[in-house]
Amino acid sequence: MRRGEWALAPELLWAASREGVIAVKELELLGVPEGTAYRRCRDGEPWQRLGPGIVGLHNGEPTWRQTMIAGLLHAGDHAMITGRAALRLHGLRSGPAPERVHLLVAHARQVRSWGRFQVERTSRLPRPVERDGLPVAPLARALTDEARLMTDPSAIAELFAEPVRRWRVTPQQLLEELDAGCRKGTSAPRAVLRALIDGVRSAAEFDARAWWLAQPDLPTARFNVPVRDLSGRPIGVVDVLVEELGFAWEIDSVEHHFSTPEQVEATARRARALRAVGLYLLSTRPSQRRDDPDGVLQDVKDGLAIAAKLPPPRALYDLPQLT
Repeated sequence: MRRGEWALAPELLWAASREGVIAVKELELLGVPEGTAYRRCRDGEPWQRLGPGIVGLHNGEPTWRQTMIAGLLHAGDHAMITGRAALRLHGLRSGPAPERVHLLVAHARQVRSWGRFQVERTSRLPRPVERDGLPVAPLARALTDEARLMTDPSAIAELFAEPVRRWRVTPQQLLEELDAGCRKGTSAPRAVLRALIDGVRSAAEFDARAWWLAQPDLPTARFNVPVRDLSGRPIGVVDVLVEELGFAWEIDSVEHHFSTPEQVEATARRARALRAVGLYLLSTRPSQRRDDPDGVLQDVKDGLAIAAKLPPPRALYDLPQLT
């Protein structure tokens, strides 16, 4: 393109960009002087700066996709998106929307974080997968990269629960990914993964398990235990089971159990079936355990006392479900 021709045919610049995002050095090759490019990014001008040497060819709010593209241009060759932004590209939706673009680059690269771009240098740069036309870290790596930055076990459980529940990844694969990398920031994710291996499949169940194990006067329990009747017919999976007493505790998460009228009815049928084989069933909402822990503890103790006086259940129990 001859010098100045871009001003007469701006659509040529857009065609050379990636969805309206382009590096200043590319603009120079197209005949746009560096100074002109930056002047057109000032307030009231038609372009905007999206990163160091990265320009958006419009002055409106950039889309999240344009922000990710700008981050990849900033990080350079062989960079890829990881963390929560990558999880969205992998099709996962639980947890808050990403606020930053977490990028992996080879350890030898000297690229710094900037604004919404969080650049991580790594000696274990994985082979990226393409999602929606963008290079993305494999799912297990993206999950563990995000988890290492988190400290709240409940939030980590929420992060891991969706892909494990959907059979997209196993707890063992996540443990292997943690073992292969830096140990920093892996203590909380490892605790969560131990619970997932025990069969926990939601943040609410993780919180309930942690709460139960922290109570010194509660008996030993099993978690996420499949229950069958004496003929072997599956009835359901209980969140917490004290087998010798026939006591079952359910965490009735609205998100997972009561999303539709059909799910409400299915949950009610399962509860009737569990009671029919002699289990004493106590149901608790996650908000109750959070807002009234003393009351919930008393409910559990009362339920255990009642279960101890009832005839033995007519049920069979399997090993906890594993993925």
